[in-house]
Amino acid sequence: MFDTHCHLEDLIARQPLPNVLERMQRAGVDGVISVGVFPDQWSRQKEVAQAAQSLGLRVCLAYGVHPWWADRIEPIAALESLVNRIEQEGDRVLAIGEIGLDFAPQMPDAERQTEIFLGQMDVALQHRLPVILHERKSADKLLSIIRRHPEIRGVVHGFTGSLQQAHQLIEQGFYLGVGAAITHPRATRLRSVLHALPVEALLLESDAPNQPGHAHLGEPNEPAFIVEQLNVLAELVEMDVPALAERLDANAIDLFGDRLLSSALSGRQPSGQI
Repeated sequence: MFDTHCHLEDLIARQPLPNVLERMQRAGVDGVISVGVFPDQWSRQKEVAQAAQSLGLRVCLAYGVHPWWADRIEPIAALESLVNRIEQEGDRVLAIGEIGLDFAPQMPDAERQTEIFLGQMDVALQHRLPVILHERKSADKLLSIIRRHPEIRGVVHGFTGSLQQAHQLIEQGFYLGVGAAITHPRATRLRSVLHALPVEALLLESDAPNQPGHAHLGEPNEPAFIVEQLNVLAELVEMDVPALAERLDANAIDLFGDRLLSSALSGRQPSGQI
């Protein structure tokens, strides 16, 4: 499971950390990719990862700078500095996460967002890392940019594009992140195309509930609902849940490679859980 927008962080801030992690474990989650979007979140993510280890959960960390923060820091320099420092300290970054284009109110203009996006893609190339892309009503622009970087693979979460755009991303070597978004009204278009997409092109994402000021307000999207999400996704792609979970595990290993094998999925046998 990969958790986007640092919603896991939001959930943990509202409830005792052990309770959150224990519910995740009971729901069948044994590995989480947690994505940071601002430098100050890194130390908190490490706390989460260390606490999870005592329960047998592994939290792998990804990092990127969302365009929202562009007026507070220099995103590309901040990302380069943090990734270098993390690797110098002996830790491993799983991916460059939560980067992309977000054409929503109060965001930087398209030219500035594109500059930030290309700079962070260059960091991903330099460190040979996959990316977790944010896409909000920008699939065409996103495709035009990533075509310049055929070396990069990754996953696009919260995808809202068309079936044709989905296949173009898949052909580029990207996965689509679906799961919690299936229960969200924004996913109506995605539901209509999922049955036509190969399961080899999908990964499962999950969000936390009740995030004030966001479109996820009041939705049951925390990790404890992972079984519900798997059931819905399995029905849409016409697979049974254990087979789908095993396929999603294989997809994650394919995308994140030895970084994931050395952490969240190390030594596992297929169990119908993810």
